[in-house]
Amino acid sequence: MRLATRTALAAVGAATLTLIVTVVLATVSFTSAFVDRTDDQLTQRAETAPILAAVGPRLSRSELNAALPGARVIPDDGTAVILGTVPATEPGSAFRAGFRTVEVNGERWRVLGVTVRDVPEVGDVTRVELLEPLGPVEETARSVRRRAWRRNAWVLAGAAVIGATFGAVAARPLTALRRDAAALDDGEPGSWRVADSYGAAEVDEIATTLNTTFARLATETERRGHALDAARGFASAATHELRVPLQGALTNLNLASSDRLDEAERADVVAQATAEVHRMAAALAAVRALAEAEFADPAWFVPVALDDLVEAAAASEARDTIPVTVGSLDGPARAPRTIWADGVTLAVTNVVRNAVRHGTPHGDGAPPPRIAVTVGGATVIVDDNGPGIEPGDRERLLGRFERGLAGSTGGTGLGLAIAREVTAAHGGSIHLVDSPLGGARVVMHFAPPPSVGPAEP
Repeated sequence: MRLATRTALAAVGAATLTLIVTVVLATVSFTSAFVDRTDDQLTQRAETAPILAAVGPRLSRSELNAALPGARVIPDDGTAVILGTVPATEPGSAFRAGFRTVEVNGERWRVLGVTVRDVPEVGDVTRVELLEPLGPVEETARSVRRRAWRRNAWVLAGAAVIGATFGAVAARPLTALRRDAAALDDGEPGSWRVADSYGAAEVDEIATTLNTTFARLATETERRGHALDAARGFASAATHELRVPLQGALTNLNLASSDRLDEAERADVVAQATAEVHRMAAALAAVRALAEAEFADPAWFVPVALDDLVEAAAASEARDTIPVTVGSLDGPARAPRTIWADGVTLAVTNVVRNAVRHGTPHGDGAPPPRIAVTVGGATVIVDDNGPGIEPGDRERLLGRFERGLAGSTGGTGLGLAIAREVTAAHGGSIHLVDSPLGGARVVMHFAPPPSVGPAEP
């Protein structure tokens, strides 16, 4: 049902209820006023009660009787004298002084009972009942009520027209919003938008909500589109990366089943096949971690002490010969930060592992390896004193399946790519620079995504 129709029905309903109450109250008031006027007439006639008590019998036998107002005169002997027009039967079981309303043969009468004493003789007690029919009063009230309902019918019709007109006017902003929403094409959600203002506060709020929803949908659609494109490319690269160790493992297993190898050679071949399988397992685990980083859920972000998390991740990668030190720029106070704990742990672990594997000095006379992790605010820095990374390779190494040396087979080539996706999930970034220790420095900035809340100071 349209808003204009609802408004018209509401106007008719309100008008009907108002008119019903008005007509009922007016009818009751009008009838009460007529009854009061009848009572006033009876009160005035009550002044003639002594006269009627004195000459009532004679008046009843005169020709004037038919023209007299209705009355009954009841002397002490109980014989009723009828004057004028009165009900065909007794209007009540007994005389009662004062006003009352009686109904006889379907007719209603207003009666005033008056007691007259010492008329016509001293000591006489005469009861006089003065009567007025209420039929004309009630008929007048019914006539007024009928006229009121006829007029009210036109009022209701007018209320319906006015309600529909005003409803259509009131619904114009909503109609315009519906028209704009219906005109949205099937293109990219980024192009979807309705007007900001329609002239009605409630409709403007709906329009704002729609535009906000469209913007979120566009952002999410774009994000998922990029992720889908990346997933296609990633699947192709992953297939290539996994094909080599898989083929190597199959080849070594085929050799191991040959009778031409002795036990030592067979054990070596099986060990190589096992290493290839472990390499595939590591690659698959990295693929899963990368997929989780690309589709990080805001619900995963909780307040965590970043310093403690980084210390645990760094300690897990330290070696007896390659110690990893952790320092903090924030001093002893360690305020919790809203982060994706598992993702940050994975990112820091991968970066420290890369430093342990590739960031240590080599050769005769090389200094002892040094790996230092520093936490400051929402930033984690990993330094080493290894050979460093050439400026031309730094951006490339943040990609997937990229390794530092040509032909290198160590690792999966996904460690820095995972770290980049985790920082991106936080709304942050990662970059590679020269380290003060002489090797490479990896700087990771973590910050809560906009949907989680503002970053801590």
